Amino acid sequence: MKYYLPLFAAVACVAQAHAAIPENIDRIFTNYLQLAEDLEPVLAEAKNRESAEAAAVKLNALLPRVYDARSELMQIEQLSPEVQAEVRVKYGKDMQQKWGKVYEQIFRLEHAKCYASPAFFTQFRALCMMLQQ
Repeated sequence: MKYYLPLFAAVACVAQAHAAIPENIDRIFTNYLQLAEDLEPVLAEAKNRESAEAAAVKLNALLPRVYDARSELMQIEQLSPEVQAEVRVKYGKDMQQKWGKVYEQIFRLEHAKCYASPAFFTQFRALCMMLQQ
């Protein structure tokens, strides 16, 4: 039994480590990651003028969530170093991967000049402005 004590202690430490993230902070980051998952396919859908026009409607529907998510992130006050470390461990890799895919699409669409779709350009510009804040 004494050989299992370190294992139980390690499991307890891991469980406590994730418990250090306050519930509201955890929810904010979870929602922000979900937003990236929802945005990326909408942006990827725009491949020509016609598909960009169709994607504009979907992007418009997502913009309130982008605004809300960014507002929530901006309202987070200074986190303790322990919580910052836990957030980095729990969300860092996913944040880089999922938002990296979103920004790949953004750069692609900037280069393609939004496929000359005025409707998509309007929504896209609003998205970019919100993400820059």
